Amino acid sequence: MRQLLNNLSSIVLALLLAVTVWIAATLQADPFAVREYAAVPVALLNQPENTALFEGDTARVNVDARAQQSVLAELKASDFVATMDLSNVELGVSASVPISVTCSLEAVRIEAYDPQQATVHLEELGTITMPIEIEVEGEVATGYFSSLPVVDPEEVAVYGPLPYLGNVASVMGLVNVEGARENVLENVSITPRNSEGRLVAGVEWDPEQIEVSIRVRRRVGYKPDVEVVPDVRGDPAPGYRRGSVLVEPSTVTLAGPSQVLNDLPGFVETLPISITGAIADLTERTPLTVPTNVVVVGIDFVTVTVEILPILSSRTMTSVVEIRNLAQGRQATLSPPEVDVILEGPDALVTELTPEDIQVFLNLFGLELGVHRVEPVVLAAEGISVVSVIPETIEVGITMQPTPSPTSTLPVETRTP
Repeated sequence: MRQLLNNLSSIVLALLLAVTVWIAATLQADPFAVREYAAVPVALLNQPENTALFEGDTARVNVDARAQQSVLAELKASDFVATMDLSNVELGVSASVPISVTCSLEAVRIEAYDPQQATVHLEELGTITMPIEIEVEGEVATGYFSSLPVVDPEEVAVYGPLPYLGNVASVMGLVNVEGARENVLENVSITPRNSEGRLVAGVEWDPEQIEVSIRVRRRVGYKPDVEVVPDVRGDPAPGYRRGSVLVEPSTVTLAGPSQVLNDLPGFVETLPISITGAIADLTERTPLTVPTNVVVVGIDFVTVTVEILPILSSRTMTSVVEIRNLAQGRQATLSPPEVDVILEGPDALVTELTPEDIQVFLNLFGLELGVHRVEPVVLAAEGISVVSVIPETIEVGITMQPTPSPTSTLPVETRTP
């Protein structure tokens, strides 16, 4: 026992020395280091009910943490907890509040963080009820009038920080009735605006859309949407026909005594427009024929455009196929050597066509020896279109030209008398 007591101090010293050596070896293999973790969000604690941050956003801090490198390698920004206690912040007054930062891992020591405090401005939240105003843009069609807009619902609840609510002067929506001839019914987005007509930010409202209805009615003494019928007379030149007829504007509004307007048909005619002998499109400005006590609102003339088209006919012509771009020293055999070409165009041109007015050829450029099928190319006179070619392709056999045989010259015997 005495011997054990005499050696106890040596045993303790040996243990301490072993622990020291182990710690030194561990630190050498996995040394301590400092690393920065950026943008750690700050949570708000004890925020009074029915309040909101009035200006700015909650702070974010950058944290310098110290730990062994193996620990830092696994450490994330979410392992830190940054908070601000708002229990002593007075409403409506900007205050500087300290920020505290902790880490969920005991092996990590926080060396520093920045910022260490942030300015906070809390405001009480509130709700106001505002009537909805509708701005009407545009004009209904001539001969109609519109009523005041009716909205459903008529009011909107706006909520947010009280200073922002104090800036809300109106809640507005916009409806466009340009050219309307029937009742307008739309879902319209609305926005809170200040006294200068600008959007108030930082608030919310419900509903965000409302239904707007506007009645559109016909004016007394007006007859809108009367169809304009052009009075086109005569026939184009031989070989031509009348195509479409366009009127601009195609409808007009008439004004006059109600009884007279009611007795009028649903159309109004132009003065007569002659197309006799025409060979091209004809455009003419002309007044309308209306009773003396009726006027056309807003215009004095309409523009009538009459399309003049040639009468088309078709014709089939047979043409010999030419060969072009055949390599030197070669010959080509065509099967068949002729094709039927179906042509279409104005009757006057088609009737006068001759075989010389069309060309049919095969382009043999780049073709090697052998048999090929080639699509013929057709050139027709101006104004004539090619409908089809029969057959659509021609068989072409390309061979070498035969070498001419040499000819011998026999001597001629000459006799002397």
